[in-house]
Parts: sequence; C-alpha cells; structure tokens
Amino acid sequence: MADYTQGTPIEISDTFTADGVLTNPTTVTYTILGPDGVSTVYVNGDPEVTNPSVGEFLLSLAPPGNPGLYSYSVVATGAVEAARDGSFYVIPNPAIPDPDVDWAVVGPCQPWASSQAVWDCCGQPMTTIGEGSDQEECPVDMTQYALEASQVLYELSARQFSGSCEKTVRPCSPRFCGFQVLSRGYVVWDPYLWNPYWNNYNWWWNGTDSCGCGPLDRIKLSGYPVREITEVKIDGVVIDPETYRLDERRWLVRVPDPDEPDIALFWPNCQAMGLPDTMAGTFSVTYRYGQDPPPLGIHAAAQLGCELYKACAGMTCALPTGTTRVNRQGITIERLAFTSWGFISKNQRGVAPGWRTGLPLVDTFLNTYNRAGLQRRPVFWAPGRQYARTVGQ
Repeated sequence: MADYTQGTPIEISDTFTADGVLTNPTTVTYTILGPDGVSTVYVNGDPEVTNPSVGEFLLSLAPPGNPGLYSYSVVATGAVEAARDGSFYVIPNPAIPDPDVDWAVVGPCQPWASSQAVWDCCGQPMTTIGEGSDQEECPVDMTQYALEASQVLYELSARQFSGSCEKTVRPCSPRFCGFQVLSRGYVVWDPYLWNPYWNNYNWWWNGTDSCGCGPLDRIKLSGYPVREITEVKIDGVVIDPETYRLDERRWLVRVPDPDEPDIALFWPNCQAMGLPDTMAGTFSVTYRYGQDPPPLGIHAAAQLGCELYKACAGMTCALPTGTTRVNRQGITIERLAFTSWGFISKNQRGVAPGWRTGLPLVDTFLNTYNRAGLQRRPVFWAPGRQYARTVGQ
C-alpha cells in the first residue's frame, strides 16, 4: 500500500499479459472508493486512464480533497481477463486547510515514518479476515500508528522536526500612512491626504518619514529553516526569482535585477490585507520550511508506532527496561519503581535527567536531541521585529 501526502497526484499502474506477451485488454475499469464512501469509476478512454505502451495502463488522478484510506479495484476484460484490489492512504497535510475543520492541525507536516517502516519494525504483523475456509491473512495498515507516533515524538523532541511545510504570508507594517508602497516606483495614495514622495531612501508623507511605510530590503520569514522560496507576488504578478535571495535560512532579501544592476529594488512595507494576493495593492510570499527528522528519529517513530498498534490490538507491548516484580505465566520480572512513561528530572531519586520510556530507540533519540525535556526550541524575540503574517491567521 502506498502513502501519499495530501496535495500529491495519485498514479496507479498495471501491466497486462496474455501467454507471457504484453497485451491490451479490451476494457480496463478502475473503481476508487474514498474514505467518505463515494465510489468513482474510470475506464480506458477516459482522460484519467492512459495506455503508454502495449499492455501498460496508467490511472492518473488529481490530488484527492479528503485525507484517509482509499481502496480500489482493477478489472480487465476482453483480450485479457484479470482483476486485482489495492489501497492507498492520503496523509493529511496541515498546509492544506480543511473547510470542515475549524481548529489548527497539531503535529509535524508529514509523518516521520511510513506505514511500511512501522510494519517492518513490528515483524510484519498480520490480521485474519473472513470465516471458515475463506479466511485470509492481510497486512495491517500502519499509517495511522505512524502518524500518532510522529506526533508524539514531534512534541517530545521540542517540535524541532516538522518535515517539509508550506505557507503563504502577507508582510505588512501595522502602521498606517495613507498610501501604499508597491513595486518599483508605484504608489497608491489617498487623494484627500498629502501626496508622498520618494527621496531615494524612503517614502515621505506629510513632511515626515516616521509613518512606517518605507520600503524594506529584507523580510524575516517564520519557520526555521526556510528550505525554498516557492513564489513571490507583488500586485498579483509573480516576481523574477533573480531579484531576491534567501539569507540565513530565514531572511528574504531583495537584490537588483541582473539586467539593471544599478537600480536598487525593495520590498513593500504596506499592502491592502483585505484583498486576495492576485490583485493590485498586495504582496505575498509562498515558501517551504521545516527540518526533516534524523534517521534515528525515523526509526524511533517506527518502534513507537509498532507499540501503539500492539496496545490498540490488545497485544502484549514491550516491557520497559528495568522493572519491578511482574508475574506473567510463572515468570517474574524485576522492575524499577519508576512507573511513569517519559521524562525524569534531576530531582527524582537521584537518577540522571533524561528520558526513560522503556523503548530503546525512542529513549536514544530523545536523549540525543532533547535531553533537557524542553517543550519547544528556544526563541529570541527583539522589540520591533515582526514575522510576516500567515494568510488566514
């Protein structure tokens, strides 16, 4: 079973043969059942179903709107008779708002471990379905447990590893000037107020430059580290990437156009926040940010996901290392009096501070990347410094 992040196109491919020779079936039918219970049928001849070469068929779907588990069937008739079933999971993407959900999505932007990674860590657990002679063993879908484990470790590791996230921000000064500084040389002003003018350094209005609408040479973006600037728009027009750069993984810096190196360019400091960023008088920045979890964190999420699955399935979970007396089928295991799952401070029983979850990979990861048990990475705030405002927040 494949995992797709919400917003990613779906592709399902099939190869058909007759007597070992690649052959096109007369009809190929794909039936997709979504998590909302709605079925959609696609057949060869539809735009979504292509036949790149003899015997090869490809179903290409636009990114599904709903996250969750999708199941599908493929049926071939005519020159080739064949059928198979399959499934894929669409992982929720916090960067894509859900109109049916009015609260913020908590956790990393992508799960740290895949369904397959959790499955492998558990030793490929199986489940039995059907009755009597029709019983069939099927692999357990571990995607949900991978998501839950990733969210837990994201929080316990001080929210350092969010994975790749995307957001659009609208930089704007909170101070009002009566006019709008936009792209090079363009100003919108209130005809009932004094007209502003440019003195090669900033905009003046009403005899002063203190209103805060002077242009900026750089903008601070929230979310560290910034991985990539996807798009910048001023007045609804996409700006040439050659006219800006990313510094220190957080500063969007304006630079001269290579074709006009002697002309200084600046970012707007004010804009009409009530307008969509496709219209004149607006300014927006779309970018990707966030740090991927280290390999140890990925393995830790797989181990924790496995234990979450076992707990949900009513199976025996891995016992924490160091135990007090526990009797299981005549076997006595010694266990420390420490009964909580998590962090030990330096004041508890003289034990060195650190994590004691009982899961070796989880403990090693957390004691490596957040031994002090911080709730989030340290942040430095300076008066007067503001991040660009995220759209819709």
